[in-house]
Amino acid sequence: MDNRPNLFKEIVKDTGKGIRGFLKSRLIIMFITFIILSIGLTIIDAPFAIPIAILISILDIIPILGAGIVLIPWSFVSYFWTNKEFGINLAILYMVMTILKQFIEPKILGDQIGVRPLYTFIATIVGSIILGPIGVLLGPLIAVVINSIIRVNKNLNRKK
Repeated sequence: MDNRPNLFKEIVKDTGKGIRGFLKSRLIIMFITFIILSIGLTIIDAPFAIPIAILISILDIIPILGAGIVLIPWSFVSYFWTNKEFGINLAILYMVMTILKQFIEPKILGDQIGVRPLYTFIATIVGSIILGPIGVLLGPLIAVVINSIIRVNKNLNRKK
């Protein structure tokens, strides 16, 4: 019975570490997005490449939409009304960035929160299916809590 306060305290402590890791991973991913966009927008000769890359990388935190909230409309408008080649280049940049992020995001997130990348990916997908766009953020956080409960329980059982 006296193990319960320890168990709860340890779970909260471990979950706190996981949440800090989650926030750190979001910042790392935001920085990677900024780098990709800065290079890509500079290569395709976009006006104000660096400030736009900063803005888009901040917006990229929004689940599901992310960078697409700017790049997709900008690509369409450019293609149909101003410069077809620039519009195509923006679309390619968006696709390249999205594909790269799909490969690196689960690894970075998993490393930072202490959950395997596959579990992080599954938690993100299940979270989005059950909770919609906000589930993309909540899924991995729920995985952190579950992982903390399992890890702390194992550690306390080993000490017995």
